Amino acid sequence: MPKSQLPDSEPITWVTPAEAAGALGVTTKTVSRLADRGDIRAIRPGGTQRRYAAEDIEAILAGAPWDAA
Repeated sequence: MPKSQLPDSEPITWVTPAEAAGALGVTTKTVSRLADRGDIRAIRPGGTQRRYAAEDIEAILAGAPWDAA
């Protein structure tokens, strides 16, 4: 399907490391590890502190038990 025919997707909501860690009940270092292994999408706006995709965190919370280690 040509790109022009793709449905508009919802914009991604990005949260801070502290917000992500608080929602998951883990440390910010653990959230960083989850992003490093691809479990959570992350960006570095302006090359500074990471921001994490809120929907990925919500998916973890809604899903089955997971290993944060």
